[in-house]
Amino acid sequence: MQRYDVIVVGAGPAGATAAYSAARHGAKVLLLEEHTQIGRPIQCTGLLSLRGWWLARASDSIIVRAITGVHVHSPDGSVYELGGDRVRAYVIDRDRFDQHLVERAARSGVAVRVGTRAVELGPYEHGTRVLLTQTPAGAREKLHASVIIGADGPHSLLAQQAGLPRPQKMLLGLQALIEHHAQSSDFVEVFFGRRFAANGFAWSVPAAEGTARVGLLTERFREAKPCFERLRAECHSSGRILSYQSGMIPIGPARRTVADGFLIVGDAAGQAKPTSGGGIYTGMLCGRIAGEVAARCALVGKTTARFLREYERRWRAKLDRELSLGMRAHHILTQLDDAAIAAGLKLLALPQLRKLIERFGDIDYPSKIARELFRRPRLWNAVWPVVPAGLAQYVKSVYRATMARM
Repeated sequence: MQRYDVIVVGAGPAGATAAYSAARHGAKVLLLEEHTQIGRPIQCTGLLSLRGWWLARASDSIIVRAITGVHVHSPDGSVYELGGDRVRAYVIDRDRFDQHLVERAARSGVAVRVGTRAVELGPYEHGTRVLLTQTPAGAREKLHASVIIGADGPHSLLAQQAGLPRPQKMLLGLQALIEHHAQSSDFVEVFFGRRFAANGFAWSVPAAEGTARVGLLTERFREAKPCFERLRAECHSSGRILSYQSGMIPIGPARRTVADGFLIVGDAAGQAKPTSGGGIYTGMLCGRIAGEVAARCALVGKTTARFLREYERRWRAKLDRELSLGMRAHHILTQLDDAAIAAGLKLLALPQLRKLIERFGDIDYPSKIARELFRRPRLWNAVWPVVPAGLAQYVKSVYRATMARM
């Protein structure tokens, strides 16, 4: 019988970080990945904040490009430029990034198995969970662990078998790598409006020399392909498509993320940012907490949900408010028509507001901008009369959340 303190299922950024964290806290850890190659298939734009990069501590060779700013394209054709003065994010080689995280875990003592799929989560008995795995050849094996961490993606089989609720909503991300020579190689292009993004947003991210990662995020699945084709035809018509990527992105965290001898992290828990769909930083942050809590509970033999709930308390203290506000912002954006979106984006023409965004804008914690507005009554009074009704609801939500913490 093979027994571990902690088994992590899924070797993406959240799972690999959880495994590394658990090993660093003294646990005997096994990391399982169903695919035969770490980092493949790629289902990510690979845009990572400086905060996320610091958390990964990867080699600079994995950085494809530094990003200093963004061009925001309004439905009315206006384009607003933000940033450009300093590095704000990195475009990364995503498969090498995942490989780095797994290699870091392995150097810390984690046993790694690829091409091994978790097919059944057994009941919690006598402080242990049983996990049934299967190889592509059909060979099955029973593994035992004090705690199992499910980092098995947006349709987590293990979370379902543990009786944990699903994330609140699924979005579709559709992206292609396209031949493209960007005029501003350190700027991301973001597009709003029904034409290119249905009820979400679209992007063009400069990647390796002569290419761009072009895609969109929406909850209107049937409109995704037509929107992408229009985006490509009007903005990247001369570029040859080198590869396609698509995947589901869950947003709105599950109401519970722990059970007896089991917890979920990353996409399995719906911990991606609702405003952008980005989940690398949030997944690694929660993975670090998950690994630590799982290891400590396993080593002292206290692995019921009562004790594992420390993980839930800690990750929610870090992210729950921001993700809740992000869900509010997402809901409002999906309800606005193009005229309202264009009216809201016109605020970016105000020099004072633009400077505020450039100074305090944070892709991991976007609500910081609204909070900073509250501290500047003169700017707030200038902006408020022209804020569209839907956006005003979001700002009020941030205000109430901010006051509740005081």
